[in-house]
Amino acid sequence: MFWSNISAITRRGRVSHIRDSAGSLALIRTFQTSLGKPGSTGHSLIANLLGNVDESCSNSVSLTRFRSLTDASTSITLRREILEAIQNKFPIFHLSDDLQWPRITNNGSPLAHSPERNSKRLQSVYESDLEESGNNDTSLKRYWEHIREKYHSQVLDAKSLLHSKADHLPRHWTVVNIFVTEDKNTLFVTRQRARHEPLIFSLPLQGHREGGDDSHLGFSDALDELKEIVRLSDEGTKSAVNVKIDDKKARAAWWTDRAALDKRLQELLESIEFCWLGAFKTALSQPVNMSTDVLLRLRSRLDKIFKRSLVSHDKKRKTSTRLNDALLECFSMLSPKCRDEELEDFLYFILDLYQLHGTPVAIAEVDVDQVVLDLRSVLEEHATSTEVMSIQDSHLFLVLDKNVQGIPWESIPVLRGQSVSRIPSIDFLLDRMDLVKWHRTQSSDASPSHTDDQVIDRSPVDPRSTYYVLNPSGDLAGTEKRFKAWVNDMRAVGWEGVVGKPPSEQQLLDALLRKDLVIYFGHGGAEQYVRSHKIRHLPRCAATMLWGCSSGALKEMGEFDRIGTPYNYMLAGCPTLVANLWDVTDRDIDKFSQGVFDQIHLTPDDIRRHERESRDASKDTSIITAVAKAREHCKLKYLTGAAPVVYGIPFYL
Repeated sequence: MFWSNISAITRRGRVSHIRDSAGSLALIRTFQTSLGKPGSTGHSLIANLLGNVDESCSNSVSLTRFRSLTDASTSITLRREILEAIQNKFPIFHLSDDLQWPRITNNGSPLAHSPERNSKRLQSVYESDLEESGNNDTSLKRYWEHIREKYHSQVLDAKSLLHSKADHLPRHWTVVNIFVTEDKNTLFVTRQRARHEPLIFSLPLQGHREGGDDSHLGFSDALDELKEIVRLSDEGTKSAVNVKIDDKKARAAWWTDRAALDKRLQELLESIEFCWLGAFKTALSQPVNMSTDVLLRLRSRLDKIFKRSLVSHDKKRKTSTRLNDALLECFSMLSPKCRDEELEDFLYFILDLYQLHGTPVAIAEVDVDQVVLDLRSVLEEHATSTEVMSIQDSHLFLVLDKNVQGIPWESIPVLRGQSVSRIPSIDFLLDRMDLVKWHRTQSSDASPSHTDDQVIDRSPVDPRSTYYVLNPSGDLAGTEKRFKAWVNDMRAVGWEGVVGKPPSEQQLLDALLRKDLVIYFGHGGAEQYVRSHKIRHLPRCAATMLWGCSSGALKEMGEFDRIGTPYNYMLAGCPTLVANLWDVTDRDIDKFSQGVFDQIHLTPDDIRRHERESRDASKDTSIITAVAKAREHCKLKYLTGAAPVVYGIPFYL
């Protein structure tokens, strides 16, 4: 009954109900675990929530089902909106009589209308136009038809949620969902990789550690602090115009205030990682190649500590509790320099694991301080004696619940400097991979030196096919001065654009449709120059960099899903969008963007070399890696450096 109702409301119900159902299901499984009643279908799920152990294959069913529901619940509105957007990309998608009421089946699936009498004639006219424009448009229409049919026929029921979509991803990609419950007291973090067992952690946001107040950070407190920092930053940015250049004291005071806000934001992000994630931050770590022997040695050392220090020695009772390999590998990434409280998180996790599987633990007799020292010693030995190789081109995709989308997760310590981008859901990620395959079929870009994963793990971008908009409002003189000579030089290799004047809406739309890369240096996300629905209805969209203030922010809509410029580009098929979460100062963000351009070799000489020489894909730099490294180019490494984020998949230059 539960799954049949879920299937119905995902079709035509309120989005908030779907999101609440996912959270409620997770909490129920958590409570069952704490009572020692896993239930017939949730055993593996519960084990992964509070104490992962090795289980039979059938137990992974509920885990996969819950993870799939959590992922889907973050983008229900966008799933519905993409159907409307596709209808307007090609007229052939809505040639039926629009005066007829829409019809649906019992499960909410739409039924097709009978075509209007003159629709066949209109269809033949449209198809003839496509043939005249070439096979490129025809095949692009087929791609969007495929996406349209996929979402039209998609039903989120118990059966469809059984299949893990992560297995279709490249091996070096990781997808992490971050989801908060309705009462804002519990954070769920799920991790999945191709051909790896998924992990789900249920993390209380307050009251899970003993000790001082520095271990507690409420969800609302964190968001309020972030909003206050951004508000004060905005006020400081506006007041800068009143600071005279020759007034050294006023300038010094202004920079002192900015530096204090920068430090305040850094400390907030460190607190979010420490208080909310703790030892479980390793779920967000880069994947590594770790041999079975390495894991066995680490398991043996840890078992000695726990059996010696934690478990009551009852000769009549033998414990078969064994930490799951996926969790063991996850915790092996914990730094030996981490805080004591994080090692205590790991300790109490293991305590719960033993107790929940029937092994008595004399908690009052546990010498926590000694065990923490022993764990740190094991981690130090593991780190120094083991050569762990990071997986090349590893990349993390964040699927964020609407409640946590305003947080710059990319700048918490464990993710700072790593290749991280945001996606609405795994389905949208798979759509982008299909779009990459379509691009490859239209060009000869897939060289024989590329592996299969390399062919689909990046969006093809020709750096010569670029359009720029520099200082369209005319009031960003510093930005124009910094980049005008550069964009003029780039015209020699094929770039086009406008400087010092606003583009027409049609100019921007043509650039997004026909170019591979669009770079915008102006206020906001260019919303004042092109309407959002015009972007949504594009059949193709270039990779885009919007360097304006709050260009990547998604507006809060209460209990409804957020809306904003990034989603308009996602619905247009944009593979990669670089944008800012909040307002930034022009000079500092100019340093950031210059750092990005330097990292991806956007110079005339490099582009000419790109034309002449055969490329070695392994030496290319990802735009997302370039953004991560450019954070350190700013004077305010958090107040400005944490603002830019990336939506979508990487492209490499």
